[in-house]
Amino acid sequence: MYEQASHALLNEILLDLKPEIGNFRLRHFYTRLGANFYAIHSLFRLLYGDRPDFKEQMVSLVETLALRYIERSPHLRKSDLARERNYNWFMSQKWVGMALYCDRFAGDLKGLRT
Repeated sequence: MYEQASHALLNEILLDLKPEIGNFRLRHFYTRLGANFYAIHSLFRLLYGDRPDFKEQMVSLVETLALRYIERSPHLRKSDLARERNYNWFMSQKWVGMALYCDRFAGDLKGLRT
């Protein structure tokens, strides 16, 4: 969804990204960020909109997302693209999922290892 305020903020953030981020090929990252930024911005504003440093925190979030994307292995990036093409991948009968509360299942996260 296009929304003027969030779009303007995203453009401003992208223009001011750290130079080390701009040196990478991030076309797919920027496409996905642009497609989802309105939702990200809206939820972030609900949580942190009253903070005086809201914009700085938003910049930090986008930079962190970009850096984590840069660090992502080529294998996982390839998997990301495949899942975009097959967007119902998680509904496949080839996948099994499980959710649990680790504190009730194993006491804590360390307990999961043992």
